[in-house]
Amino acid sequence: MKTVGMPTGLVPFGGVVEFFGGLGLLFGLLTPIIAVLAALWMLATTWFSIAKIKKKYMGGYELDITMILLSLALAFIGGGTFSIDHLIGV
Repeated sequence: MKTVGMPTGLVPFGGVVEFFGGLGLLFGLLTPIIAVLAALWMLATTWFSIAKIKKKYMGGYELDITMILLSLALAFIGGGTFSIDHLIGV
């Protein structure tokens, strides 16, 4: 990742956020917090796609924008009735 300009410290952070965040979202554990972190990570990767890789909107980073909006919607809506958050009363 260093050859395209991404700092090497972001790669493990991204892996941890995506793996454990995905598990947390799957089980509904701390859903608003994880969704905001996922939105921030997608915002960083979208900026990276635009600034460093020079992607255009069509055929480029429209999926990134969609994922940001979905993560923010999940942060505002919450995990729902079948989530661990609802069971423990968070």
